[in-house]
Amino acid sequence: MSMLQHSADCYGELRVAPIGHGSVCLSWQEETIVVDPYSAVADFSLLPPATAILLTHDHYDHYDPQAIRAIARPETTLVAPPKTAERLRADGFTQPVVTLANGQSALYAGRIGIEAVPAYNILRERSAGVPFHPIGEGNGYLLTIGGRRIYIAGDTELIPEMRRLKPVDIAFLPQMLPYTMSEEEWIEAAKIIEPQYLYPYHFESVDRERLRKALPGIIIR
Repeated sequence: MSMLQHSADCYGELRVAPIGHGSVCLSWQEETIVVDPYSAVADFSLLPPATAILLTHDHYDHYDPQAIRAIARPETTLVAPPKTAERLRADGFTQPVVTLANGQSALYAGRIGIEAVPAYNILRERSAGVPFHPIGEGNGYLLTIGGRRIYIAGDTELIPEMRRLKPVDIAFLPQMLPYTMSEEEWIEAAKIIEPQYLYPYHFESVDRERLRKALPGIIIR
């Protein structure tokens, strides 16, 4: 099992490592922040302990108690939307939990800003009237770390709220139908957000060369 999709990229003191699927690891100074750890893509016992774990929503490939336990310590801070926070407590997690609904924010460790932003489906449904990701249940996260703004979109389509995110330095956008965005929607989202560095994530396959041609002003990782 591969540990990382590719090696960590360094942005000054900030190290950014896509792990696979929706899992991402951010390291800055003494902080290790892991987003949506998922056992199917990595052995998380090989990662350093997390100082914070951010969960976008409670689907099995984003909320994985086994992976969380592998990297959580008693002092690890868990950040989650309300429904996922309830599951953490029901599953016996005793770590500090910061519950953030869309539009809410917190200051972690006194110096890292965490803003919960919407992540949802507009068009794509599990069944008639039931979107794969209903509005208000899941979070994307906009992090401010060492002066850089990092957008981790979570499971979302191209949504109007993306127009309010700029400026963004580093972004992670999902590209997987029918749950998130098509390639065309992904490119349109990138044009709206205009990050300096952009990572495709949560995908089955991705044509990075086509994305680079479509987005010449953005560095595709």
